[in-house]
Amino acid sequence: MNRHAGTGDIEVSLRDAVCAAGRRLGARGLISAAEGNLSIRLAGGVLLTTPTGRRKDELEPADLATVPLDPAAGPEPSGPPPSSDIAIHRAIYATRADVVAVVHAHLPISMALTLAGHAPDPTALPETAYHLPVLPLVAFGEMGSAELAGRVAAAFAPTAPPLPGAVLLERHGAIAVASAEVADRGSAALEAALVLAVDRLELVDVLCRVWRDAILLRAAGERSV
Repeated sequence: MNRHAGTGDIEVSLRDAVCAAGRRLGARGLISAAEGNLSIRLAGGVLLTTPTGRRKDELEPADLATVPLDPAAGPEPSGPPPSSDIAIHRAIYATRADVVAVVHAHLPISMALTLAGHAPDPTALPETAYHLPVLPLVAFGEMGSAELAGRVAAAFAPTAPPLPGAVLLERHGAIAVASAEVADRGSAALEAALVLAVDRLELVDVLCRVWRDAILLRAAGERSV
């Protein structure tokens, strides 16, 4: 039985996928409390997104919201209020037509590093060098603000390739995106993009953990000399 009356099979499947991605973020310790947010670009200028003020690892499919990509163009939002960071999601989608999934999490190690003034270099590790060769750092900004949303979108759209798959936010975690071909944006392609975006967040977390450990090991070595 269709649990989401009035929605198509694709949206039903994608609602399940977003909830699964939220549980994955929670299981890996990348979110806590009501932190983080996820979205997928649906057809017709609509975004499927997580709600504000809710644990993203405890959501049910019916808890998700649908909102217009362009808030001035409609359709009317459906469901609970969306994430307070929805402006960032909208700005990324508007800037990058290829992007179909956006995931944001408050990675604890990334926040600690940027708080201390460190920006990890993704080329230091072979995995991130291959999958995330560039990792821009966006300076701290007010959460939910149009100004921050604009700077995040600009970081995802540099003037020369490669296009970033993730960015670090100073003291605010990281955001990862994933793309799908316009001609192939069915349920399977969109679900795969969401999984890839979460994969990229995990890679950022690994990079930050290794970078933190390297700093500590170097400091310990200097003290032992």
